[in-house]
Amino acid sequence: MKARSILLTIATLFLLYCLLCFPQALLQKSIQSVDLWFHNVLPSLFPFLTATGILIRLGVAHKIGHFFQPIMKPLFGISGICAFPLILGMISGYPSGAKITVTLCQKNALSQKDAQRILSFCNNAGPLFVVGTVGTAFLNHPAMGYYMLFCIFSGALLTGILFRFFYTNQKNDVIPKYHYTISPTTETTGKILADSVSDAMETVTQIGGFIILFGVIIESLHQTGIITYIAKSLSAILSLSIYDIEGILGGILEMTNGAALLSQSSSSIQIQLTCITAILSFGGLSILAQTLGILSPISVSSAKYIFSKCVNSILSAFICYFCYALFENKLIKAVFADSFASKTASYYYIFVFGILFLSLALLLLSINYFYQK
Repeated sequence: MKARSILLTIATLFLLYCLLCFPQALLQKSIQSVDLWFHNVLPSLFPFLTATGILIRLGVAHKIGHFFQPIMKPLFGISGICAFPLILGMISGYPSGAKITVTLCQKNALSQKDAQRILSFCNNAGPLFVVGTVGTAFLNHPAMGYYMLFCIFSGALLTGILFRFFYTNQKNDVIPKYHYTISPTTETTGKILADSVSDAMETVTQIGGFIILFGVIIESLHQTGIITYIAKSLSAILSLSIYDIEGILGGILEMTNGAALLSQSSSSIQIQLTCITAILSFGGLSILAQTLGILSPISVSSAKYIFSKCVNSILSAFICYFCYALFENKLIKAVFADSFASKTASYYYIFVFGILFLSLALLLLSINYFYQK
């Protein structure tokens, strides 16, 4: 029996043991996880996934990806079509980037090597989850969600640039032309809406199942004292509260539950945002399990993907912590501002982050241009 099978068997037996020994606590946790999914995740993710599905079927997303094709090769060292999974991954969130990458590979539109490279930074938490669920529902203000979203996307793009030099260029890696065509006239409006709603509900339901499963696993680790023991051991080393470390450990397993725990922390806003950003960038083992299952049809390295997510998490947390001082006053004011001022602050952050991103992209393109000369 392989080591992976042995570990999975042990984990399953441990879960069954906990279900028998702590039925009341685990049942309550299951109910809480369902409530978390139904009241926070479902209302924010379902409409967004439905709208994204409609855009895909209308061909709008491909046109956007085609517009950004000239940027991909000089900045990330990958083919232009990689803009498609990158943009859709940023719009839709986990695990859309991975799903689109697999589809392109299966259509021979993307080489295996480029698939490995784009996977290092195209699969990220979506804006509506970060802003709607975490920023608004958990932290009670969308401005914090926009700030974390900026840090997550910046960390992802920096990871892509870093991995441009991590992977050696393969001259014999032939990339066939990709002709993506989808005509809105081939499908009726009713079918487009029905398919989009069906796909969105299937995805959100699957996410709900993982939230419940990993919520029960987290509670099992709490009931047996494993998380508390680890948290106490790490608390003195990392100078963080036990509650914060428990939230981080929970986030490593399932990011939604971890973000919910960290949002109730008594630590400073800076520490809260940094920890939440780190676990959202990583995605948690729940999202990781979904993604690796999606990637199984193509020949990419799971170890390299996991390593890239760890690098992404570290870079995003680093950006969140050290850039916080630049926006601290505005974030704190936004928390206590009225509704109109809060919305104004949110749009202000979008504008500022957009300008910063474009400036960074232009700077890196200039550096790359002179480097190649």
